[in-house]
Amino acid sequence: MTEDKAENNYIHRTFAMNDEICVATHKILLVGGTGVGKTCILKRFVDGEFPTTSKATLGLDFRIRSIQLKDKCLKLQIWDTSGQERFRSMTQSYYRGAAGVFLVYDVTDENTMSSLPTWVSDIQNYAPEDVEIILLANKIDLTEERVVSREAGEEFARQGGMVYFETSAVENENIDVAFHEMAETVSSMARKRKDTVLGIMQQLSNGHVTQPEKKNSSCWC
Repeated sequence: MTEDKAENNYIHRTFAMNDEICVATHKILLVGGTGVGKTCILKRFVDGEFPTTSKATLGLDFRIRSIQLKDKCLKLQIWDTSGQERFRSMTQSYYRGAAGVFLVYDVTDENTMSSLPTWVSDIQNYAPEDVEIILLANKIDLTEERVVSREAGEEFARQGGMVYFETSAVENENIDVAFHEMAETVSSMARKRKDTVLGIMQQLSNGHVTQPEKKNSSCWC
């Protein structure tokens, strides 16, 4: 098999499900540079453990986990994307239909922080306009190797209107919290979109439709 053909087959599907009937499915992406820990974050959340060995993701890895929010169950369809440049065009196509994106960087590697605007640009260009973005500052367990401060991460998140979490897949710090925050937010957004559609349908039945205001785009330039 040639390398090109092999790369086209690098979409893996693994499921971690329970018997609950989930009311909705939401597509979530993990994006960021190579080696920031996206795969370890995903495996910690889905499998509940930190992998003893981990290789760079080639293409995309597709996982599913259902999550309970108050009185309802949601299904999260989570895509672990490659940070390698050769897979960039493949990753871009998977932004379509995403409800949320985890933007991940490594606090021990300043290059992964400085590359965040490029990833944000991809999100703005290819993801839905109302996609939720959560910034994850990963590998905070490596305190002696840390080079990117908490303040720098919080400021980047503030400028972009993002929620910010400091995470460690090794110590399972803030992993579940971050995913629950994402699930709560995308569920709320989906509910608002449904209410908007129902409102428009009601206006149509009454012979009057008010055009919704167009959102102003933001930029993390």
